[in-house]
Amino acid sequence: MYMQSAFVLAERPVPEVLARIRHGLPASMFDQIAVTLGLSTSLLAAKLGIARRTLTRKHGMGAPLSTEVSEKVLRVARICNLARSLFATDQAISQWLFKPDSALGDVAPIDLLDTELGAREVEALVRSLTYGQFV
Repeated sequence: MYMQSAFVLAERPVPEVLARIRHGLPASMFDQIAVTLGLSTSLLAAKLGIARRTLTRKHGMGAPLSTEVSEKVLRVARICNLARSLFATDQAISQWLFKPDSALGDVAPIDLLDTELGAREVEALVRSLTYGQFV
């Protein structure tokens, strides 16, 4: 079963998401996230610690992304989905992702999304902001 959107896949049941991650997502899902956030694929790749050449090669061959890269792609999609409850536009989400936040030790949220632990911190911040808790 092929699903077009990384943002839709990120909200599916965990067993389905894990199966897709393990199988490897299409490189086009990475591009979709970059376009949605108004970022160059090079900048998003650099922020997530993904070799740009790897993405280019996978695209050219039509090969799926590695498990690790697939997980990073869905991690960003999940954070964006959560942030949509706070921000009116994807552009506003993108601006927020690049703005250092005191609740994250004056680090920009995007700079924490290369690891699961960092992403959990960003997710906790989004959830606390959503529910009006000051951090």
